[in-house]
Amino acid sequence: MSKFRACPGLGQLAKCLLLAVCSVFPGLAAAGPWPDHPITLVIPFAPGGSADGLGRILADKMGQKLNQSIIVENRPGAATTIASSFVARAKPDGYTLYIGMMNLHGMDKVLYPGVTYDGIKSFTHINKLVSFPMVVVTRNDSPLKNFTDLIAKARQEPGRVTHGSAGVGSSNHLAAVEFMRAAGVKLLNVPYKGGNPAAMATIAGDVDISFATPPTVMPLVSAGRIKALGLTSAQPSPLFPGIPSAAQAGLPGYDFQVWHGLYGPAGMDPGIVERLYEVSTAVLKDPEVTEKLRALGMTAEPSASVDEFNKFVRVVAKETEGLAAAAKADEQ
Repeated sequence: MSKFRACPGLGQLAKCLLLAVCSVFPGLAAAGPWPDHPITLVIPFAPGGSADGLGRILADKMGQKLNQSIIVENRPGAATTIASSFVARAKPDGYTLYIGMMNLHGMDKVLYPGVTYDGIKSFTHINKLVSFPMVVVTRNDSPLKNFTDLIAKARQEPGRVTHGSAGVGSSNHLAAVEFMRAAGVKLLNVPYKGGNPAAMATIAGDVDISFATPPTVMPLVSAGRIKALGLTSAQPSPLFPGIPSAAQAGLPGYDFQVWHGLYGPAGMDPGIVERLYEVSTAVLKDPEVTEKLRALGMTAEPSASVDEFNKFVRVVAKETEGLAAAAKADEQ
């Protein structure tokens, strides 16, 4: 009773009651005014790739639904560990978000033992966003026509066929490592600062091939500037007419899919997390957004719930440890 004696007016009494409720349920206080200033969406790659394209679409549409600006901030380098470290250290107030991928979970610790974050414990896992296969490309005048040709060349010249990537542990590199495991061949990784420079190096003939993200190379394929050998997916995709699946290109059993998810720092308010899940899911189901993503070669795949995404990333963490070990061994 003593708390309310200082609140003689009805309005003041309501304020005191609200403060009392918020002291018991602190999440309500955080969820009320959020967001009251711009949100930063961190992208771990340079502009022009899959995560960047996805991030800019999300920033626009989610910002509209939240009535707040979402600013895209590219922090490329060290196979996403620079951006991951930054987000892991950020204040968990809902104003720093992140588009991350599979290497956060069970992989970064293997490839980069010096990282200070944990892929599970250091992040709030909000929603799965999209998935897509990689596109294996080569220069137009290359004699390679498909995976069968590529495997034959790699067997004739072990360790001499080069592939451009965005660095050790990047999706480009991991797709190549999985290809090598499936085909029983050895390729030589040539790291660049991003997928775009790797694609340009492929066009120039500085490397033989590249396992590239669709947004990076599909405009180049369509313009006739680069040649596609096949997809990294086991099944053909209507998003890539004329480009064979892995099996059709000559490597049955090879299936490598990339996915991106929405994250924040660990310890975010559950009310804000649920709001972000609802808004991102609604955006991904928007026909206009779906079509934009399809144009980038990506399929929208929101999780059924925040809890489902959390379970998903824990399963992925166990599955990717072996791939990370193979990627590390590839560089030794």
